Amino acid sequence: MGLEKHENRPMKEILNRFSVESVKINSQTISIAVLLYLVMLGCVLWSIQVQPFNKKERFSWMVIVILLGPFGILGYLPVAWRNAATGSLSFWRKPKRSRQ
Repeated sequence: MGLEKHENRPMKEILNRFSVESVKINSQTISIAVLLYLVMLGCVLWSIQVQPFNKKERFSWMVIVILLGPFGILGYLPVAWRNAATGSLSFWRKPKRSRQ
């Protein structure tokens, strides 16, 4: 009645299917990664175009995003979130009273 060795262990079989070997990077993997990055870059540049920036700020953000790559996109992310949040939450603000 002690612990017996089980021959059929489904969890062990599932874990054996995964390995810690490095992923093989080939041209297809690189081309998909580049395509995804270009799509993401296009979305970020479009987002910069529709933000209420002046020309100097818009140009600066475009240069930052293009030259710094993923780090530029990550740097722009809080700015985009802030502008999106303040635009959608503007209905919570009290209307300004005109002085008479």
